[in-house]
Amino acid sequence: MKKIWTIFWMMLCWTVPSFAQEVLQIHHNGQVTFEVPVAEVDSIHFAGPNALLSTEDGLQTFSFAQIDSITFQDDTTVSGGDIYITYNGTSVTVVNPLASAGVTVTADGGNVSVQAAAGIMDINYHVSGVTAAGYLYITSDKRYNLYLEGVSITNPTGPAIYSVVDQKVHVYLSGNNSLTDHASSTYKAAFQSKGQLIFWGAGSLTVNGLAKNGIHSDDHIKINGGTITVASAVNDGLHCDYFIMAGGSLTVAASGDGIDGDAGYVHITGGTVNVTAAAADTKAIKCDSTLTISGGTVTITCSGNQSKGLKSAQDVVIDGGTLHITASGSTVLESTTSGNNPSYCSAVVAEQDVIITGGDITLTLPTSNHGGKGISADGHVSISGGNIEITTAGAGAAYTVSGSTKDSYSSCCIKSDSTTTITGGHIVCSSTGSGGKGIRSNGNLVIGTLGEADSNLVLNVSTSGERITVSGSSWPGGMGGEYSNPKAIRSDGNLTINSGIITVTCTQSNEGGEGIESKAILSINGGQLTITSTGDDAINASSRLMINGGTLYAASSNNDAIDCNGPMYVTGGFTIASASKSPEESFDCDNNTFSITGGTLVGTAPSGMFSNPTASVCSQHSLKYTHAANNHVQIIRNSDNAEILTFYVPTLSSGGGGGPGGGGGSSSAILFFSSPEFTAGSYTLKYGGTISGGTNFHNYYTGATYAGGSSKTFTVGSSYSITSVN
Repeated sequence: MKKIWTIFWMMLCWTVPSFAQEVLQIHHNGQVTFEVPVAEVDSIHFAGPNALLSTEDGLQTFSFAQIDSITFQDDTTVSGGDIYITYNGTSVTVVNPLASAGVTVTADGGNVSVQAAAGIMDINYHVSGVTAAGYLYITSDKRYNLYLEGVSITNPTGPAIYSVVDQKVHVYLSGNNSLTDHASSTYKAAFQSKGQLIFWGAGSLTVNGLAKNGIHSDDHIKINGGTITVASAVNDGLHCDYFIMAGGSLTVAASGDGIDGDAGYVHITGGTVNVTAAAADTKAIKCDSTLTISGGTVTITCSGNQSKGLKSAQDVVIDGGTLHITASGSTVLESTTSGNNPSYCSAVVAEQDVIITGGDITLTLPTSNHGGKGISADGHVSISGGNIEITTAGAGAAYTVSGSTKDSYSSCCIKSDSTTTITGGHIVCSSTGSGGKGIRSNGNLVIGTLGEADSNLVLNVSTSGERITVSGSSWPGGMGGEYSNPKAIRSDGNLTINSGIITVTCTQSNEGGEGIESKAILSINGGQLTITSTGDDAINASSRLMINGGTLYAASSNNDAIDCNGPMYVTGGFTIASASKSPEESFDCDNNTFSITGGTLVGTAPSGMFSNPTASVCSQHSLKYTHAANNHVQIIRNSDNAEILTFYVPTLSSGGGGGPGGGGGSSSAILFFSSPEFTAGSYTLKYGGTISGGTNFHNYYTGATYAGGSSKTFTVGSSYSITSVN
């Protein structure tokens, strides 16, 4: 009764001639549920539990339960307001309090068209209910808010929602919502907007793009909240000028690209993204500008041949977040005017640079992926932080480019067509397929930073596949063959190592697989390096090798430990080089200049060829000692009985090496030693005894106890020389 008297009193006031308000508004639950110009109202009267409002459009009936209050407002400006659209199968219920302000809502069956007059902004459209034969089209020149509150719209001819608004649209999700277009639709998506789409809320939205895309914006899409699923899309899951993921959850399964940022950028700062790209030659997430991941969790599965996980026409930048990509598609040979050209299924691809400063990254390319790349950049690769694990398992293959021209492709964990810099982070690269590469740089490669703590960079690289015969026949049986060999770390330019804890393993039964290879100058200035190879050299430099610092262990069971095709310079550091098979060497520079002016070197090799230091350019003495049996402890003491070397010579094979000249040999072995402590004076060499205690670094002992065995004495002259003790 109180509510009725309130309305009655308001009506009495309304009849006063001095009344200046022009719009009557009915309120319920804090919302304006009806609005009409005062000039269009004939009367209000009451019948039972209802209020009857007679207007130019006819009689409007409201139960008292629907009315909290009636107010009068000046309608010279309109901003905001709530419109309710409820789908009821083949019909729609509309509550439009802004009808007199220029907002027209037309319902025809399940089809709803909204036309907002110019200048009205921040209207709230509340949409709920279900229709299997309808749509929602909204036209406006100002921004508005779209509340999806448990709505399911399926359009049998076109899009479910089409926002004909070149303005910002905030989409608030509550409850469970779904949008589906029709396969015959000529529109761009099931949910299409000319303006920006910004998603919020705690509800869900499922989209089925049966014609083209799932969600499309001619501007950008940003997700701040909600659970959004593009369950299917004939083309792209999401397509926009640029894309931002800041919160919420997004799951995409599309026949085209998952998220296409088009000519703009993609930036993922938070939330959870799951994308499945199963079709050939598709991209899970792509854009033509910079693609950045700085937060959130991104999980990608791309199984189509030559598909890509992340693809940018410019840079890919990862500085945070969690990224998991499984790329299982294979390589396709594309026919071009110059011949066949392989196109790979790769995890992260940039046409310019890949820059990684942080984040947790796991990239997996299983055995089905032949030739794929974990990280591939046409430009520079720069890694300064993050936890990165990359695995490639697919086998490489030889192919015909055109005519008689042959080539090959193989998988690679990290590949740059330009330069590569790796200065920080925890990185594991493993390639097990034939011809596989761990890190491959077509330009210069820099690992670590001078003066930085080695623990800032932990790098573990391994390959275990066999080589690929491109032409000719495999060794032995043909020396004119061309092969694609596995390489753990390879640089076509200069390779510089400044710091880091670096472990490199190349496991291969044939010749050709090397741990570290530079096709130009290889410089080791610092770091803690453990480099091993079973098929070929542990370390190889084509033009020059310089060891200026660091702690280095290099070992090969089938070739040279450290090999340089040009001069070799040692100015510092601590190096142990072990070659296990005759006639291979611990230090091999093809009898070019071998300069030692600092550092400690210990080398072991079976008897055979040996590159001696060049006495004229050395400033510290070297010892070359051939002993008669393997597995002997070697102790060198100076005249003060101070030990300057305690070393256990490992088992060395007298069998042939991995290339021409192998075979023969004997049970003797060569120990090579050079140190700043090895100066002029008298020395005692003890051998054949036993050792206990102490600290062991690859058979180099400190603080150990020696007993038994035999001894020899020798003298080192004042001039720099190579001393032989036999």
